[in-house]
Amino acid sequence: GQDVDVYKYASRDSIIKECEDSLKRLGTDYIDLYQQHWPDTTTPIAETMEAVQRLIEQGKVRAAGVSNYSVAQMEEAGKSIKLASNQVPYSMLRRDIEKDVVPYTQQHDLGILVYSPLQLGLLTGKMKPGQHFDASDLRSTNRLFKPEAVTAVNDFLNKIRPLAETKNATLGQLVLRWTLAQPGITVALVGARNPEQAVQNAKAMDVQLSFEEVDFINKQLAGLNLPKA
Repeated sequence: GQDVDVYKYASRDSIIKECEDSLKRLGTDYIDLYQQHWPDTTTPIAETMEAVQRLIEQGKVRAAGVSNYSVAQMEEAGKSIKLASNQVPYSMLRRDIEKDVVPYTQQHDLGILVYSPLQLGLLTGKMKPGQHFDASDLRSTNRLFKPEAVTAVNDFLNKIRPLAETKNATLGQLVLRWTLAQPGITVALVGARNPEQAVQNAKAMDVQLSFEEVDFINKQLAGLNLPKA
C-alpha cells in the first residue's frame, strides 16, 4: 500500500465537522459513543471536549469517550465533560494500565475498552518462533515477536491449553475470557479477517471461568519470563 500522513487534529471545528460527516456517512441522527482516538498535543483538551459536549447537547452524540488517554489527560478532559470510556491497549502480555488507568476508571465509573487483547495474534498459540513478517508489519520490530519471546509465550500457552480443552474452547477464546474477567475491563475489541473468525471470537463469552481457574491462569502467567527489550 501507499504511505499516507496521518494528523491528530482535534480542534473545535474539526470535531464538529468530523461528527457531522460521520452522521451523513452512517445515515443516522446520533452516535452512541463518540471517542477521540488519540490525544492531540496541538489542541487543548478542553477545546476538544467542549466541542463534544456541544454535540451531546445537540443530541448528535449520546456519550463521550477517549482512546489512548493517560490518567492526567482523562482528568483534564473530565473538567469539561463526563467521560464514559477510555479505549486502551491491554493483554496478558501488556498490563501496564493496571497500575493507574484501571484504578482511575473504577473510581470515576468509566468503562475500559481494550484493544489487541490477543497481542496481534501471539496469544492464539498459532505463532511459531522465527516466523517472518514483512517490514510493513508492526510485528517485525516488536520485541514480543522475537523467536525467544514467542517460544516463552508458547510454553505458557501450553500450560493453560488443557484448561481450554476442558472448556471445549480455543486458546484465543480462553485468553479473551480471562481478559474480560479482569477488574475494570468492560469490552475486549478483537480483530477478525473473516466472518468465521468474528463468530469464534464472540464464542469466548460462552466460556465460564471459576475464580480458581482464573487464579490458575494468573499463576502460570506470573511464571512467564519475557526477554527484555
